Amino acid sequence: DSLVTGVQTCALPISYSQIFTSTDEYLLCITDGEVSDAETFIEWGLKLVSRAREARRTRVLVDNRTFSLNLSSLDIITFANFLEDKGASKLGLRMAVLSNPHNPENSRMVETALVNRSASYKSFRNQVEAKEWLLREPLAPE
Repeated sequence: DSLVTGVQTCALPISYSQIFTSTDEYLLCITDGEVSDAETFIEWGLKLVSRAREARRTRVLVDNRTFSLNLSSLDIITFANFLEDKGASKLGLRMAVLSNPHNPENSRMVETALVNRSASYKSFRNQVEAKEWLLREPLAPE
């Protein structure tokens, strides 16, 4: 019961593609390519949020296993601050991310930066664990 809803390719010189598939339970975003600056990473994030809203999904499984993040710490903080300023955490998105195994440091930095800004975001190495976490009911705030 899934439907491929679109492919978007970044037009900037360093390119990536995002393929979105909506299932009954979550939105799947498969990303391929690379980003090397905050502006392109922000564009990637905005496309993901936009598609989640269009599909009316709050749970997103992001497959970034072939997506390389060549970002500085400042780029990652800029990305996280931008999403925080735009109120991304208020959208109620829960994101399970399959990280690129060749790029684990940047994936961990992105996770830390977003979680520190109240995002429900967690990196995983395998799809089974990612889906279990994604579909589990979050703990109620205390």
